[in-house]
Amino acid sequence: MKKLFLILLLLLQIPAMSGKNQTEDPSSKKIIGTWYSDQNHSTKWVFSQDGKVYNYMNNAFKVMFRYTISHSCQNNSDDNIEFLTFMDKDGNEFCFRINGINENKNGILSLTNMSNMEALLFVNNINIKAGN
Repeated sequence: MKKLFLILLLLLQIPAMSGKNQTEDPSSKKIIGTWYSDQNHSTKWVFSQDGKVYNYMNNAFKVMFRYTISHSCQNNSDDNIEFLTFMDKDGNEFCFRINGINENKNGILSLTNMSNMEALLFVNNINIKAGN
């Protein structure tokens, strides 16, 4: 009887543990879509599910990068921080720290360019103004 109670208790814990991971989409899902530069809405990045990001200026295509999201980028590594890495066709990498992606559905993508520590803000709706 004691074993049956322990098994039942264990079975009840499994859905509770797995439910935590399902409540919030991973960054790789949240980043998919069109993001407009907060400084200049004519600049946009379009992230696709196949790991490509397309850069446009005034609706004219400029460049495509492959992107990955992980806990390391170039010389940066941290289990608690996510990094966005762009790789161009020549194999050059560009590293960004992810500060937030649509947190609480605010429509803001916040990054830090790791090469110069510049803050970058993007919005997923041109009617949103992220910077103050």
